[in-house]
Amino acid sequence: ISAIPTVTVTVDGGQTKVYGQSDPVFTYQSSDPGVEFTGALNREAGEDVDTYAITQGTLAADGYVINFVPADFTITAMPITVTADAQTKVYGDVDPDLTYQYTPALITGDSFSGALERADGENIGTYAISQGTLTLGDNYNITFTGANLTITTRPITVTADDKIKNQGEVDPPLTYTITSGSLAFSDAFTGALARISGELVGTYAITRGNLALNANYNMTFIEGTLTISEIPTVTVTVHSDQTKVY
Repeated sequence: ISAIPTVTVTVDGGQTKVYGQSDPVFTYQSSDPGVEFTGALNREAGEDVDTYAITQGTLAADGYVINFVPADFTITAMPITVTADAQTKVYGDVDPDLTYQYTPALITGDSFSGALERADGENIGTYAISQGTLTLGDNYNITFTGANLTITTRPITVTADDKIKNQGEVDPPLTYTITSGSLAFSDAFTGALARISGELVGTYAITRGNLALNANYNMTFIEGTLTISEIPTVTVTVHSDQTKVY
């Protein structure tokens, strides 16, 4: 009785695929090129990034005993590019949503978790948007391209209140009203209004003086008018024919 011959099948090493792709046909080398094989190799189940043993599967050779030498199959992370969208907001407003674009499409059923972040600060300027906690897990290799959040000045309009006084009187307090926009946070004005000098009867422009806000504002100032009026004339009439007894 003749012994059943043995043929050695050695799985090719270094076989890989990118996460989400179809498996390749698993290849091997035979110690006897003249042997005809049927069936095919298989591998351990799993689709996440990892290594999986390639098994003999249904591979067979009629009349031969197969000496099987396995190897590993590797699933590598899928490369994906995420690009942050540039954003802008007005000083004092709430941050907009930090959004992004990505390519290529995700594998069906997968989704991002986490969110982008941006450098701290609320004054006008540019702040880098970073990847933050945004992730797709180990099955993806994210290349992140950042952008900036730009904070612009807050527009505000201040209008001087018109005033009036009589000639010779002390000036009334020069006041103003915010007629468009608003202050943010706990910000406050500094300085005070002024007016064109003069005490004669007439009108005098009320100017911005040194009224100011910090550099985060773009203030538009509308002048008012101080009107100096003549002192009213009082007419005194003496009653005639006034008498007394000696």
